[in-house]
Parts: sequence; C-alpha cells; structure tokens
Amino acid sequence: MPLAYPLTHFEELMLHQDSNAFPTNCFVRMRFRGRFDETGFRAAALTAVARHPLLHARVQRHRGRYHWRVDEPEPSITWCDGTATEQPSFRRLDLELEHGLKFAVCLHEDESELMVQFHHACCDGLAIFQMVHELLLAYAMEFDANADVSLPEVDLSLLRNRGSLGLTAGTFLRLASRQAVGLRGVWQFLTRKPSHLLPHRVPQREEPAPVSFPTVIAHHFEPVVSAGVRRTAKREKVTQNDLLIRDLFLALEEFRRSQGVHDPAGWLRLMIPVSLRRKHQYQAPAANIVSSVFLDRRATDMEDPEHLLQDLSEEMSLIKHRQLNHLFLYSLWAQRLVPRGLQRTARPKRCQTTVVFTNLSRVFSRSPLPRQDGRLRCGNVVLHSVEAIPPIARHLNAAFGVSWYAKQMTITLHHDPRAVSTKAAQELLDQLVRRIRESVTEE
Repeated sequence: MPLAYPLTHFEELMLHQDSNAFPTNCFVRMRFRGRFDETGFRAAALTAVARHPLLHARVQRHRGRYHWRVDEPEPSITWCDGTATEQPSFRRLDLELEHGLKFAVCLHEDESELMVQFHHACCDGLAIFQMVHELLLAYAMEFDANADVSLPEVDLSLLRNRGSLGLTAGTFLRLASRQAVGLRGVWQFLTRKPSHLLPHRVPQREEPAPVSFPTVIAHHFEPVVSAGVRRTAKREKVTQNDLLIRDLFLALEEFRRSQGVHDPAGWLRLMIPVSLRRKHQYQAPAANIVSSVFLDRRATDMEDPEHLLQDLSEEMSLIKHRQLNHLFLYSLWAQRLVPRGLQRTARPKRCQTTVVFTNLSRVFSRSPLPRQDGRLRCGNVVLHSVEAIPPIARHLNAAFGVSWYAKQMTITLHHDPRAVSTKAAQELLDQLVRRIRESVTEE
C-alpha cells in the first residue's frame, strides 16, 4: 500500500526517542474472570485493529520525511494456555520492521490476563483504551451474535489533520497571543537542571533493555479511598489531579531523602501528558492527540503541603485557561525547522524530567457493555482490573500511570531496574500510597 500519512512532530519525537535500551513502548494490563475463547479473541482483535490505520502501519523515510505505510491488518497475538512454564516476554517494537501493536493473552484455570503493548509513536493512552474498548465490544459480539452492543463510528478522515489539533489559522493566532506568559515557563524549562530520581550510571542507547522489561508494580486502592480522593479534592477546591500531583511531589522528596539524596535547591520535574482532543476528534482513529506540561518544584517548596497544593492548583489552572499545553507542540514545530533538531530534543545529554505522571481518568465509564458488580461483562469474561503503564526513557527512570475503573483507582509504577531497584521502587510506591491515604483521611 502507498505511503499514507507523514509523521507529526510528536510522532517523530517518539520515534527518535526510541532505542534498544529504552523502548518508547506503553502497555495496558487487564485481568479478567473467565477464560478467553481464542478463536473469538483473534476475530475480535482483527475487527478492532482494522479500524485504526496507525496500529497496522510501519514507518518509512521518503524524501527526507518519515511517513506511515499502512499494511493489511494482521494483529500480532501471543497465546499462552496456562500449561506452559514460560510467561510471555516483551521486546522493543521496531516500527521500521513491524507494526506498533502486540497482544499477549495468558489463560489460567478460571482467569485471563491480557497485555497490550503499543509504540507511543502510534497513539496515546486515551486512544489505546478506545481501541481496547472496541476489542471488548467485538469479542462480546463474537461470543454472542445477539449481544445488544455495536461498534462506535470512526472517522478515518480525521487522521489527515491529527497534527494540526483541529485549529484554524485564526484560532492558532488567538492562542499564540494568549500564551506569551508561557515564555517564562519555556525559559525556566531550558535553564533549570532537574535531578534524576536517583543517581546512577546512565545506560547508552545501544545497550539492551532489562530482561524484566517492562518492570512494573501496581497498587489498587479500595473503593472507599478512591471515593475519598474525589471528596478531598472537592473540599480543597482543587482537582483530583492537583491532589495526586501534590502527593507525588511529597513522596518523591521523601523517597530521595530515604535513599540518602538531599538537595534543597535541586529541581524535581514532573512531565504530565494532557489530552488535546476536541469534541469531534473523539471519533478519530487511534492517534496521538496529546501534549505535555511540566511542573518544577524544589524541596524548599514542599515544606508546607497545603500551600504546595494551592500553588500547583493555580499553576494548572493557568495552564488550562491560557491553553499553555500547546507550548510543548509549538516547541517541537520549532525544533523540526532545525536540522536534526527533533533528534537532539528526543535524545538529551542530561536529565530533563525526573518522572512522568499520567492520569487516564475513568476508563470505559460510558461503555454499553453490561456490568457485573460494577465491572464490564464481555461475553464469557468479566473485566476485573486495569493497569495503565507509561514508557520510561534514558534519563527518566520512573513513570506513574493512574486509571479509574469500577470505582477503583489504580496507580502503576514503571521503573528502570538499572537505576531504581524493585525494592526501592516498592518503597517509593508505598510512600505515595501512604501520602494519598493521609490526604483522604485529613479533615
């Protein structure tokens, strides 16, 4: 098939960031009660993937630009029936040789586990949950031809302008004029030197990924705590995201001190992905319609947790109202004008972000699938839990993912075991969990 779509600035950034040592790959881990039917699952996967061209495409360079070459959909599925002693292993997805999506299904006595691996150049987290939901719908329809569900509409034409974010020239100019205040933030981003989570030897791009890739731990909060997060945020007149970000900053500083790292003047920087979807773009096939914002704080900024919360809330409100979340994409546009500019941005020589924090919010909240005890029933299986796993990078050793499903909040921590041991990572996650519980119980 012919070359279909030039890569956007963000897609190309994700492509250049990718390496053997640090694959730019994300995951979704889902656990089900019941055993998937292999024939039905494979048919459903084909139905779902065929609706999203970038999930069955490879990258090719043509006339100095990278393009997506869309192939026939052939979902890659690893199937483990539970009798094998080895569990599925994961390796980097090479977009020049293969598609950026893989499924791994493991069946146990009366349970199933599904791991969805995807390259971040193909789509963002919200988009992969869109595709996964369609997979569940298609599976329910395969299992029961009379199932009272249908697949939502997908508008393939929206892929053409996915890099423009749906902005007209007039809207772009209005946004640019309102974002002059963001230039101060750009200067701070360039001049501040954020710290690694922990000091360590930084692996080279050509080194192999850890054998345990992805190395992930997770915590599933009880519904009462999850509801408490909502109540506490409302009481404090902040968003749930503001509250979680505050607690993460406090946990990071506490963790670093427990590991013998204390630098009161050093900066900790959070990268926070933010969706830029406009109403009509929710019908777009899987793609990256996303940007990032960055929050910097020092240990001295965390001495008063209440002030820290209000300060973060005000900064996030300013970003939202001034739409400063576009600045990151504007900077990528400028970098692309410079020869090899995006490559240098994607491969920094020093740390530029301490950790990633991405909140997928409530997943499958509007699904037409029937529910059992608040959880989706998909044919002969019931979705029990969901874990969103963001990627890490060369100088970025930890990424937190938050998702809400069936009134339960889940936090995952994807970490680089070469920099942060599993024991240390568990301590960090435990400290964040404790902070969140304390925030919920405070009156």
